[in-house]
Formats: sequence, structure tokens, C-alpha cells
Amino acid sequence: MPTILTSSQQTFVDITDQRKLSAYITSNLPKTQSEDPNTLPHAYAPNWATSHLVLTPVIFLDQTNVALDASGLTISWKRKDGTGAESALSSGETVSGGILTVSQNKLSASSSGMITYICYISYYDSETKNTVNISSDITYTLVKNAENAKLAYVTADTYVFKYNTSSALVGATQATLSAQVQGVTVSKWQYLNSSGVWTDYPTTSDNTSITGGTLVVKPAHAVFFNNVAQIKLVTDDADVFDTISITKMYDGEQGQPGQAGAGGLSIILGNEAQNIACTTGGAVQAAVDVTIPFTGYVGITQTPCTCTVGTLPTGVTVKSNTAATASASGSVVLTFAANATLGGASVLTGTIDLTFTISGKTVVKKFAWTKSNKGSNGASAVVFSVYAPNGTVVLNQSGSLVLATSAYSGTTEIATGATYQWAKYTAGKWTDISGETSDTLTVSGADIVNIQSYRCTMTYGGKSYVDVITVEDKSDPYVSEMLSIGGFTVKNSLGGLVPYVIVRTNQKEVDALLGNISETAPSTPTSGMFWYKIDHTAKTVTLMKYNGTAWVAATEKQSLTYTWYKQDKDGKETEFGKTGKVIYLSADDIDSIATLQCDVSN
Repeated sequence: MPTILTSSQQTFVDITDQRKLSAYITSNLPKTQSEDPNTLPHAYAPNWATSHLVLTPVIFLDQTNVALDASGLTISWKRKDGTGAESALSSGETVSGGILTVSQNKLSASSSGMITYICYISYYDSETKNTVNISSDITYTLVKNAENAKLAYVTADTYVFKYNTSSALVGATQATLSAQVQGVTVSKWQYLNSSGVWTDYPTTSDNTSITGGTLVVKPAHAVFFNNVAQIKLVTDDADVFDTISITKMYDGEQGQPGQAGAGGLSIILGNEAQNIACTTGGAVQAAVDVTIPFTGYVGITQTPCTCTVGTLPTGVTVKSNTAATASASGSVVLTFAANATLGGASVLTGTIDLTFTISGKTVVKKFAWTKSNKGSNGASAVVFSVYAPNGTVVLNQSGSLVLATSAYSGTTEIATGATYQWAKYTAGKWTDISGETSDTLTVSGADIVNIQSYRCTMTYGGKSYVDVITVEDKSDPYVSEMLSIGGFTVKNSLGGLVPYVIVRTNQKEVDALLGNISETAPSTPTSGMFWYKIDHTAKTVTLMKYNGTAWVAATEKQSLTYTWYKQDKDGKETEFGKTGKVIYLSADDIDSIATLQCDVSN
């Protein structure tokens, strides 16, 4: 089966058919609301009844903002509980001037603990005499705390900023950190400064406040030391917090011709934090082994490394410590003994220093543990997460990764009674993976082109819980770029364009064009010369070859395979069925907007 090496996308526009309408929804409050059952009546944070939730659609026609009271604009709202059907708004949900205001804690009555608000937008464009319809939605989830349980943890959409051999940032340009809390509220975000002191995160245009449930981390922020930023979520309980590491990873800088310079040192942990099930008295409920996989890199080359474990809390011992090699991950296994208080019944969380030695240098990582104390009464909180026990990186699309799930009801692991469905994010949408309904998913490295996200939905007790994880092919050497003869726009639904794809690896082009692309043949051909013939009447591009006396259709093929896909103006897949390095895109194929994707395979 062919292996996809790289993919590229480009949007083509018919500028006179209709203009592009786009929208997103702004929210004045976080998308997660916590319920505290330890107070009567139950407390909600944030409290929509006192600090109303306000959802404002932001609408653009091409690049121009459209006022919500603009002529020809119609806005309506609907709601959806969990995965149920859409329905009309209910009491406490009112719309004025296109803006939705929620004045009640609607999640408290939600059967799924998840509500989606959907904004439907219709716009009559007086210039093109067309009506455009789009929609945008935003989802809010409820975290129910078990009584007497306090928990805080941080998730991120990326943990690595990658730089190429020219020290240019590639891939993710920022990391969005999200706080999940139970029984506590977010106080602020901090970072570990060069003196080893936790300091308030700088307030920037990216983070006008550091006291909310999300934080944006960018490579330019002055929080990185030795290419690592250690970020801490602080809550109103000093013993309940979480830490996370963001790493800058560099490919080797080029030295003298033919000699590669040393790359940056990186340690990737497959597990940076762990919840420990404990009794109401703060003691470990049952003995548990916690595995912390690790892999070392110099640049993008996997390199042997060892780990030294720092001071351990009372009741924790090192069960095993296996060094990482150039081809296999290492691991540290810690045993949390039954009935251990880990430093005291009132101590709820802590960190353990892990010092890694790689290529004669040391890198320090912090592993965080948090007690999940069993509630004395009431319903337990369900905590669900997806993690990669052996890390989230593959090399050269080889090998495989196992994605696993962790699910607890209070402090009891959910072993039965739950169903699972895995999905893959492809071409801008989530698609369920057929047959993948277990609590783990094995991902082939060949399926990961650059970066790939996976989602698992667990259904338990009539409710759905979702978590997402992103894996990457760390050393994928193929990069493709989509270009077009004639540009990326047509006018008046006439004519056509000629898209083609350039593929590079290690900064060198591979599978190059066999000849020029043009409407007319080369004026002075030689035998064996190739020419991509554009025929606007037939709406085709044909590879031609000069046989010494005339141009004939060539039988030669490109060394790589090029498969093209098309999405319409609404992002829906449409029949296209074109292949080849160079194709013809007719104006008839563009209904105001068409997005082409080309997958390059071997």
C-alpha cells in the first residue's frame, strides 16, 4: 500500500461568483465550568447567573468586518445538549442584536454535561446578488467535582516548538495551555525563572490576563531557559497545582560542507503528570506503579541517555530505571506504596526532579503527582484523558505508537461499563476510525504525515467524555508546496488554472517537473524533450514528448504519485478524481471557493 509522504493545500477563488463569508464566536468566559458539590446550593465557577455568558459572532465578508446590524445580515441561534439533536434556545438564553446572552447555569441541568451553541448566519450580498449561509459553533463542558476531591491539571495542544537547520520556526507557532480544576479555582499562571524561582507569567498582548483558564505560550516569550519553559498552574489551594514543560527543539546546524553540526538537546517524556487515587484521609488507596517513558534527541537524532531520580516523597520508591538507547525509549517506574501519605495527609501534590544525561550534558525535567482523594459522599467526578505511554513522536514514519486512555470515577478506575470510539482529524474534520472501539489505539508511523491528531470519546453512565492527543513524525523529510500557473483566482467563472506540486527533501527538490508548462510548444525542441501542454478548450494538461519530428503524448510517469482532492465552499468533500503532478482546474470546478489538497505518495 502506498505511503503518503507529504500533503499540501491551497484555496482557489472565483472572485466574481460570490465573496467569502466567514465567522467565529467570541466568548467572555472560559469554555469549561466547574461544579462544587461541597457547598449548598452547589457553586459554579464561573457563575453564569452573576457573570453572564456572552457569545458574540464576529463576521467577515472577504477581509472586511460586517457589523451585526448590517443590511442583508440575518443571525439566529440554536443549542444542542451533548450529541443530541439541535433545539431552540430555552429560558435564560436570549438573543439581542445577534448576540447571545446566557444568564443561568445551563450546564447544571444538562444531561450530558456538554452544551453547544450554534450560530446560523445568512447574508444577502447586494453586489453579487447571492445569499451566503454559514454557521459557527462553540461548546461548553461541565466538570463535576467529587466531594472533598481537589484536582488541577494542565493540557496543551503542543509541547514542542521545532526549528529547522536555519533556526527558523516550523510547525506550531504557539501553545495553548488549558486548565482543568476540581474543588479549586485558578489563581494565576507562573514560570520557573533562571534562578529556579516561580514567577508570575509576563502579561503580554497574547495574555492580557494570567488569571484565566487558558494561557498562550509563544517562543518569543521570555520564559525559556536552556530551551525549556516550565509553566505552573497556581490555584487558590497552595497544595493543588500542576506543571507542564514546553521545549524548543532544534535540528542540527550545518557545519562545514558535508559535516553536520551538533543539534539541540531534547528530552521527551511520555508521562509528565499522574493522578494518584487516595482515601479521604489522603493515603494511597492501593499500591500503583507509575511508568515515565523518556527519549533523548540531539537535534532530530535519537540519542542514548540516562535518568537520575531526585528526592522522592515518603512511600515512593524506584522500581526500575532503564536507560534509553539510540533506537528504544527508556523508562523510570515509580512505585507508590499502599497507605503512603506522600509527605502527609494534607499534602495533595508535589513534583519529582528527573535529571537526564545526554551527550555529556544534563537536562532537568519535573514529574508531577497529584492526589485524587476519594469523596466522602455524593457522586464522584469522572476524569478522562488520553496519553501516549511511549511518547508522541515517531521517526521517518516508522514503527508505531500506542495511545491509551485513563478513566476514573472519583478514585476508582473505570474498567467496565464504558464504550470508546477513536477518530482521526483529516482534511479539516474528525472522522471515526472504523472498528477502533477499545480503550487503546495503535497508530502506525506510516499514517503520520508531519503532525496528526487523534480523538477518543468515552461514553460512561450515559455521558460522553472527550480528549484529544497530537502525535508527530519528528523527522519527516518531505515537504510539498502547491503552485499554480495563472494564479489562484478566476474571474467571471471563465478560464482555468494549472496547479502543480513541488516536493523537496533535505532542502533539495525531488521528482522535478519533466519539462516546461505552457500553452505553446517549445520553439526549438530536441529529441527526448518533454512539455506539459495546456489545452484550455479541452480543459486538460498533457505531458508531451518530442520524438525528433513531432510532439506526441508521453508514456513516461513521475516517480511519485499525486492524488488530488477538493472541498467546496462549505468545506465538504466533492468528487474530483484527478491525479498527476500537474492538473487543469477549470473555473467550472470553483463555486466561489474551492480548496485543493494533494497527497504525495511513493
